[in-house]
Amino acid sequence: MRQGRRFALTAGLLIAALGAGALYIVRSQQVTAPAFITVNSQAALDAELASAAANQQIALVDYYADWCIPCKQFAQKTFTDPAVAQQLSHMHRIKVNLSDNRPEDFALMRSQDVAGLPTLDFWLANGERHATARITGFLAPQAFMAHLRQHGLQHEVKSEH
Repeated sequence: MRQGRRFALTAGLLIAALGAGALYIVRSQQVTAPAFITVNSQAALDAELASAAANQQIALVDYYADWCIPCKQFAQKTFTDPAVAQQLSHMHRIKVNLSDNRPEDFALMRSQDVAGLPTLDFWLANGERHATARITGFLAPQAFMAHLRQHGLQHEVKSEH
């Protein structure tokens, strides 16, 4: 009986070690999402969009709220994916905080034609909103990358040969 307990204890420790190793591998593949500039007014949004255009950068505008579960999924799952984070690092990233449900928040949503959260808009380097690239609702990392490719928003990494 003693030998059976030893075997069970050894097997249990081995399984725990393998699980911890797998968790480490999964966690090590996650990265920190590039920082976003947070705004909560139309004037601040306009200023950030002007800054992006002046720097000839694509702007990603993330309309979100702290209470929005799919918004949190973007932040925790999609934006931390290594391939997505690499693409976002080439964009001017703006979060429009609509958490407080203020009258100004609703006015901003109306002015930007945002019906629900999360909504992501892409503004081209020339300062114009990309007419067809809006995302409404959550996208997993692979779907987000496919969306960037489909709309010509993917930053091409130049290879050095």
